[in-house]
Amino acid sequence: MSRVVVALKFGQAAPTATLFAETIAAALRHEARTLTVGPGIVGDVGQIADLPDELERIDASMLIVEIADTRQINTCLQACRTLRIPYLLVRPNQKPVFASVAVPVTFLPEDKEKAPFAAAFGRFFGAKLTIFKPKDYGTRAIKNIEAMTTLFKSFDLEYDIVQARKGSDGVEREAARWAQTQADLVIVSASREYGLDDILFGSKELRIAKQCTVPLLLINPRGDLYALCD
Repeated sequence: MSRVVVALKFGQAAPTATLFAETIAAALRHEARTLTVGPGIVGDVGQIADLPDELERIDASMLIVEIADTRQINTCLQACRTLRIPYLLVRPNQKPVFASVAVPVTFLPEDKEKAPFAAAFGRFFGAKLTIFKPKDYGTRAIKNIEAMTTLFKSFDLEYDIVQARKGSDGVEREAARWAQTQADLVIVSASREYGLDDILFGSKELRIAKQCTVPLLLINPRGDLYALCD
């Protein structure tokens, strides 16, 4: 059974998400499929809460969601919090070009999980990978970067490391701002859990997604993630 790159439709047309799904699926040699969510939908998903189970059932490798209205972002993030696959947020009329990918790194151990997904864009799209090193004390972020670069070197991928002005708490937002003029994709880790600030002001991935003007790839902090490729 072929892995599936899924373009999600909230009961409406999603031409940009479909184009991204077709482009990424072709590069990975996966299948592209459209999945519609909404009441009264026959054969797909009636409730967005059922989305994770359906994606597991069809062996999805990536979910792509077209955000036509920023008010949709939080609904999407809530529905995707348990996914074992990466989910890509795109805006209408964006193009599936991946010449440059921003990879901000924090001290959190789950940030190492960004590496294989970044490497996939380097391998299959020839993307240059730009690692953002946070302005932290200690060595935890450095160890994450070392793990990333070891993988990138094993595939002979082009990458560089830039020193961020922000620490781990702000490096992802800094990378997203940089990407507005310098990159085609940003890779961000979703929050482990929501604290009081997240409840009151929105999670960091919600704030980034609202401001980001390039496609945003989100990865959940879990140890059993599906890999895009071998």
